[in-house]
Amino acid sequence: MAMACAACAHEDRPPASGAPRSGDERAADVVNATILTNGCEALGRTNARLAERAMYELVEGCTSVPGGSAQFGATLLPGGRIEIAAAAGQPGVVPICVLKHPLTHKVPLERPCRLDVHIAESSVRVR
Repeated sequence: MAMACAACAHEDRPPASGAPRSGDERAADVVNATILTNGCEALGRTNARLAERAMYELVEGCTSVPGGSAQFGATLLPGGRIEIAAAAGQPGVVPICVLKHPLTHKVPLERPCRLDVHIAESSVRVR
């Protein structure tokens, strides 16, 4: 199962010189998250929603992603903690915006539940 969310968007500001941009177009940076919940399929509907909410909260502070994208694992642990680790084959780096989160959840678990998270930054034109 995959969940996706638009975590955050913000508009680029005009250059400090005050020079107008060409035309009326501007760009907005958007950070999207895709969360694969395959490791948590046995949670049931209510607890799956709690896990989804925990992941929304985990990435909602991300207004940019260094390098454009990042992939990591988030393991929900019994007792309410979240462990973050770089995904296999990825650099051992997790975006700082994720680490600013208190890394806690409210899902009642009997055993750990792993989620794979991919966040990516893109720019869209707005008028």
